[in-house]
Amino acid sequence: MDEQIGELQQQLATLNEELKNGTVYQSLGPRLGQLMDGIHRRRRTPVTLPDDQDGIEDLLNTLRGRLEKNQPLKISLKDLDFLIHHLASPNPAIRYNGINFTVYDALQQNALGVNDMVTLVNFLSRDEALFSHILEPTNAAVFGRAGSASLLAVALHFVAENDAQGMLDYGHLVNQVATYICLETDTRGFVNQQGWAHAYAAIIDLLTVLAETDILPRADKLFLLMTLIERLKRLTTPLIYGENDRMANYFVTLTNRHPLYETALLNALKQWRLAVARRRRPDNLAGWNQFFNRKRLSDALRLRNDASPKLKKYLNSTIDFLG
Repeated sequence: MDEQIGELQQQLATLNEELKNGTVYQSLGPRLGQLMDGIHRRRRTPVTLPDDQDGIEDLLNTLRGRLEKNQPLKISLKDLDFLIHHLASPNPAIRYNGINFTVYDALQQNALGVNDMVTLVNFLSRDEALFSHILEPTNAAVFGRAGSASLLAVALHFVAENDAQGMLDYGHLVNQVATYICLETDTRGFVNQQGWAHAYAAIIDLLTVLAETDILPRADKLFLLMTLIERLKRLTTPLIYGENDRMANYFVTLTNRHPLYETALLNALKQWRLAVARRRRPDNLAGWNQFFNRKRLSDALRLRNDASPKLKKYLNSTIDFLG
């Protein structure tokens, strides 16, 4: 794994600890932004994809057969690792219809034991699952990253359903998710012949599950909220595959839980708009993508009838003339 990623993980952990200690609050967004701005992207390198002829279909068929008979699944660590490895397959029949649905059905049917669920979470949140080729230009490794993030959100939901949250290291999880958000810049949705990448949909699913986790301190939820906003500001490619509706739901649901989140979101939105206004009209594609990403998110937030009065008032008072 790239040394830069390890350094970022440590910097984020330190910053989150400062937030919890009360030494950081107003400067949290700018400091997260500085970390993202300091990330150096790498040249493209070959992506090694799974060999879908290596027995993965046989394993999936075996697991599906047991599930159809309502039998518990005894998945060895080797087979579980094998499944997760194939989340990087560019073939949606293997990655999505196969592994994703099989594991989801297993969790839905309580076919996995609590220890297996915890192991699944630990495997899905590993560096190699979330950060493969993430510093490089758009590449096929996004399927593995996004697939791991999406399935991680599902697994965390079922861990909570089974009251097994105390078995997880949530501090590590929060740091891994924050690191992933800082690093992920692939905003592709559907890719011809390869199905859904949808990394940002997976990110929002993850944040939504973590926001609903009572065992998680407010500081961690605030940290993740601000990390997402700072990353959104810096995306130079469009989010146009339903991510904005998901984000609006996440933002509104979280801000309705406590005034802390509402204040943080409002301040962040105001600062974001000021930054856009200072730049005037963009003169390149990246700038216009940044402008319209923000506009689409603002529009999605305005459509939320359950938004707080303060959030509604702010959104209705702002009009963008650039478009």
